[in-house]
Amino acid sequence: MINIPSPQKVLIIFNPISSAGNTESLAHEYGEFLANHGIAVEVSESKKKMKSYKLLETDITGHDLLVVIGGDGTVRKLLPLLSKTDTPVYMVPGGNESLFARSYGMSANTEDLLQAITNGRCLEQFYGLISGNGIQGEKPFFIMASMGFDSLTVKQIGKRIGPINDSTYVRCGFNALVSLHHPTVTAYIDGQTVIDRKSGYVIVANSSAYARNLQLVPTANPSVKKLVLGFLPGAKHQHELIKALRMLQHKPAGLPLQYFSGESISLTLHDPSYPLQVDGDYFRNRDIEAGSTIKFSISQKPIRVLI
Repeated sequence: MINIPSPQKVLIIFNPISSAGNTESLAHEYGEFLANHGIAVEVSESKKKMKSYKLLETDITGHDLLVVIGGDGTVRKLLPLLSKTDTPVYMVPGGNESLFARSYGMSANTEDLLQAITNGRCLEQFYGLISGNGIQGEKPFFIMASMGFDSLTVKQIGKRIGPINDSTYVRCGFNALVSLHHPTVTAYIDGQTVIDRKSGYVIVANSSAYARNLQLVPTANPSVKKLVLGFLPGAKHQHELIKALRMLQHKPAGLPLQYFSGESISLTLHDPSYPLQVDGDYFRNRDIEAGSTIKFSISQKPIRVLI
């Protein structure tokens, strides 16, 4: 925990396709609210491509606080800029999940944001990086990356155009369940083999926020410079039904996942190719090719989260 001067210049970035598509009006509502409290505000629309976010560096550097109105994918694309500029971030939940916001108790209440600004308290948090075959540079993530039912669902969602709502997840989830199959992988933690060519559900987590009630990766913590690999060998359709039932009951999934942790995780995918979902997005809009090795590592410099 660190203390910073109360932010007086705020940049609000909104993702126009998050949730029901009402983030733009919400962004201007927040801007007007903060301006009425003597805070200088600029409102900007998020970029569509990851590489386009680099154009925002000057804008972010010139402000004391970045407020994101959108989903976890919007925050994910901003992570390298946030660590580079040391600009604190606050997220107003504007996506269907908004796991980043919910894990820090952030809400859509304007008074909550004003109180956070007044208090000026930040947590320094680390994030994950993905590199490997066919990946240019390092791609960031904050919550998790996974292969399984959820990545098959997100791939279906990624084909759609326009705002995404809960019914979209239901329809795409049903299609994913019908065609459910799991990847075959070999995994290494800090150079040591922990999974040798086995099929199952795979999740690499930096935070325990994903499916919080299910507690799929309860030990993952962005305050710690380690990632957690969860693996459910021989995952089947009934495991997804159990997860759905436990989610409705607000209870832990209780599935026999195997856990491993370290600063570096390598994952080799065997036949066939498979989609990877990262913080709720279909990674790079194409499947990971069979025979590819993906590397997950932890950032060397943290970001600042206004709480």
